[in-house]
Amino acid sequence: MSYSIGKTSGVLIGDEEVIKVFNLRNKSIKPTRGSYELCWLREKTCLERLKGKLHFPQLIDSDQASLSLQMTNCGESLFYTWQEHNLVLYLDQVDAIVDALTEANIQYFYVGMDPAQAKRNDKKIFPLSNFCIQDGELILIDFEMANPVGSEAETQISDRLKYLYANYNADQFKELLRYVLTNPRPSYEEELGAKTPDKNKVEQLVKQNPREVWKNMTTFTQPSDKIVNEWKKYQKRYGMDAAIDRVKRMKLATVCTADKNVVDIGCNDGYITMLVAPMVNSAVGVEPHVELPDNKPANVTWIKQTFNEFLESNTQQYDVLLSLAVSIQLRDFGGLTEQEIVNGYYSLLAPGGIVVHETQKLEDRPNNQEHTKWMLEAFATKFEIIDHGQARPGGRREYYHFRKEA
Repeated sequence: MSYSIGKTSGVLIGDEEVIKVFNLRNKSIKPTRGSYELCWLREKTCLERLKGKLHFPQLIDSDQASLSLQMTNCGESLFYTWQEHNLVLYLDQVDAIVDALTEANIQYFYVGMDPAQAKRNDKKIFPLSNFCIQDGELILIDFEMANPVGSEAETQISDRLKYLYANYNADQFKELLRYVLTNPRPSYEEELGAKTPDKNKVEQLVKQNPREVWKNMTTFTQPSDKIVNEWKKYQKRYGMDAAIDRVKRMKLATVCTADKNVVDIGCNDGYITMLVAPMVNSAVGVEPHVELPDNKPANVTWIKQTFNEFLESNTQQYDVLLSLAVSIQLRDFGGLTEQEIVNGYYSLLAPGGIVVHETQKLEDRPNNQEHTKWMLEAFATKFEIIDHGQARPGGRREYYHFRKEA
């Protein structure tokens, strides 16, 4: 579980879902935003209109009494991952995002709507933290300042927002986002400066890896014990046990038994690795980017490497390999074909070893469907299927158990 603190809200980030809570810190709000209740209402109304559409968080539940929203996890923030992606490949998705907003009659806040601030508008900046990337999909988040036209929320917006949205231009917004994805550094440096209390450090920070910079920005990522305790209440209220549910649905207990040595490729935050650790002899989590916890079971080992690097350095074979919604990243970031990925899995497994393979979302995802087709064809060259089912409740994510010949 991880956390992120913003100006008006805090976000509890789980494996599958997030909970966004407004006014968690009980601080005053700028008059332009109106009130915490209005921020919550604007975001809720926008997400209701965008239900079922690609490139946006999907609203699961909401609670007005606590000013909280439960929605799908949209992946990692572009604020600290922009250098890891070829963002030009996402320009067509920007067009789809703005077109979907127009169709839903939603105006999204951006710098450039105030004609009186021409000098600032010329900077062409947009918060990278308002974008996430997951499974090759660019996702626009944070609708607390957006304007759902014709709604109850619009009737209550501040005069300042009313003035700004009178100048909203969807084509201008689209052009801005395309520029930012093509030239992300100015937006990153602008946002980094805003998030850094000691401005004397900004010049040095911009030269460092964005992911490492974010990791050390504890004001935003490590809330106080009081806030964590509050978050736990929301976690309990919304039942955020998706990782535990995945372990059950994919029947990991049937293959992760006491005598087995397990390797989890692209283990992310290591949560599932640690869930299976008590079942097995040993568990290795391989993860190149995400910082993994020091507080772990004694039989768990973390290896900070890419899949390609791990294939080169590894000297042992495993009984079970977990490939959980990661193969498309191995293809896109590692430059591997689907057959090369499967060949790598094969080389890591002892005779009779098992691959537990979870697909990415397949529902309305042609790219993911095609990748899964090629993965299944590649698996068929070296493995036999011994189990297949649904990995998660939504999005048509499936799992397979593949066995290497003994």
